[in-house]
This record gives sequence, C-alpha cells and structure tokens, in this order.
Amino acid sequence: MDETSANIDPEFRREIAAGAPWVKSREATLLIVIAAVAIVLSIVRAEAFLDWKNFEAIANGMVYDLLMATGLTLVLMVGGIDLSVGSVLALTGVATTLMMKEGMAVYLAIPLGLLIAAAIGAFSGFFVARAKIAPFIVTLAVMSIARGAALVMTSGYYVSGLPESYLELSRDKVLYIPLPFLITVVFLVCVEVLIRYWRPLHQAFYIGMNYEAARLAGMPVRLVIFAVFIVSAVAAGMAALFMTSRLGMGFSGFGMSSEMRAIAAAVIGGASMSGGSGSVIGAALGVILLALINNGFVLLNGSPNWQQAVSGLILLAAVAVDAYRRRKERKE
Repeated sequence: MDETSANIDPEFRREIAAGAPWVKSREATLLIVIAAVAIVLSIVRAEAFLDWKNFEAIANGMVYDLLMATGLTLVLMVGGIDLSVGSVLALTGVATTLMMKEGMAVYLAIPLGLLIAAAIGAFSGFFVARAKIAPFIVTLAVMSIARGAALVMTSGYYVSGLPESYLELSRDKVLYIPLPFLITVVFLVCVEVLIRYWRPLHQAFYIGMNYEAARLAGMPVRLVIFAVFIVSAVAAGMAALFMTSRLGMGFSGFGMSSEMRAIAAAVIGGASMSGGSGSVIGAALGVILLALINNGFVLLNGSPNWQQAVSGLILLAAVAVDAYRRRKERKE
C-alpha cells in the first residue's frame, strides 16, 4: 500500500482494487438488457438487423459516443461534469479541416487538432482544479466559447474539399472491421487499464468519494482533476477527427447534444453524478444499449423524437438507481 492512500478507509480501498460490486452488477445487468434488445430486434426485423452492413453502421455510429463517454466517465469519477465535449468536437473538427483546406499536411493537421482539444481541456481543468470554480459553470462557459468560435471561423458554412488521404481514415478496415472502431476500442482498453493499475488515475476514485480526505492523504488532487479534463477533451477531439473524416467536412453544428448522450451512457454504465465510481466497460455497454435502441427505432420506422425521449428515460432511471444506492449507503 502506498503512503498517499494510507488514510483511506481499508474497505473502500479493497472495493476499488477489485472493482465495486454494484458497478459489476450494473455491467452484468446491462449485458442482459443488451442481449434482450438484440434478440427482440433479431426476431422482429431479422433480415435488416442481422445484416453485416447494419452492424457496421452501428459500430461507426458508436465511435463518437464511445470516446466521449469514456472521457466523461473519468470526469464523473472525480465528482466533476463536462458539458463542453460536444462543442470541443465541433471546434476541433472545424480547426483541423480548415488547416487542411489551407494546404497543411494531414500528418500535421491531425496532431495540431488534438493539441487544440487538449488546450481546451487544460483551460477547463485549470479553472476547476486551481480556481475551484464549479465544473458545471466552467464547462458551460467553455461550451458556449468553443461553439461560438467554431461558428465564427466558418460563418456557419461547411468546410469541404478535404484531402483524400484524410477521408480514407474513416474508410479503412482491418479484417472487415472499421479502423476508427478498432482505434476507439484500443483507446478504451488503455484507459481502463490505466484506471485500474496506474496510481495517479486510480486515485480519481478516492478524490471523487472524498476530496478533502484525498487531499489530506497527500494525493495530487488538483493534478488528477486537471488531467481528466484534458483526457475528456482529447477524446472529444478524436471523435471530431473520425466524424469529419467520415462525413468529409467540418461544421460548427457537429456534436450538438452529444454531451447528453455521453453523460447518459456513463451514468447508465455505473458512473455516479456525485463522484467516486465509474467504469469504462460500463460506459461502453451504456453506449451499445443506446445505439441498439436507436437502431431499433430506425429499423421499425419509429419517430426520431422518441429516440431522445427513451434515452432520457433510461438516464433518469440510472440516476434514480444511483441516488437510491447512495441513500442506502448513508443509512448503513
């Protein structure tokens, strides 16, 4: 046991090391629900749902939400919130495509675009960790700033005429699996491993559970909070690259309401709005569940308006379960 965690409750430390049982049960429940939805769709619309092109479309559509839900899971773990990821996606996409349109090489524009996303995350992280301003207020302001900047840079027009090599990024496949999806899975696995085995990121659980106790225990709380906001923004930046590559354009309107879907997936997967818990695997399962539900609406010719309503109801149910669990823990 390291010195910085010496003052943390031993039971909680063991729970984090093994993975909180209630989070694991949430993941198991999600697997059952996902399987049930898939079976229903296989029966009702077997020919359309079981078509490989449909699975490919689901995978391509999940990439953006998987990335942002992973980043938001880290932020929620430390007790924060990031409302700016959709706007970061838009600004990163606009900036990257504009650089390429002006003649910059693809291999330079991509890292510069991610650097812009990281800078936005660092901006948010600084005001949350150092200035101690509520993350809701900071990221709400950054959401408006980033979206406004993207709009000013494009005057509301699309940024098209992108290099063919950039468009190929979203078209390439490895063993019939889209390359963006594979890169996203690798990113998710890396984050999950770091959460479990890398001490600084592992401490995010303690910080979210009790900020003051973690600080008194000697944990670098400000640095961890600063870092998770950067990771969240970079994840949104990666989503921007895949989205603009796939659609062949940059646009200031990209990413609208995507932060709500990402938060919903993270909370459905076990992250708590009050901090101290979260799971990348759970967030991924939450994204898959929402993607299957949305795909079902498409296959059954349902109204797109109901997709948002159902997602909202699922989020409300997940938050209610989390609130009930918290109240039960306090009583015990």
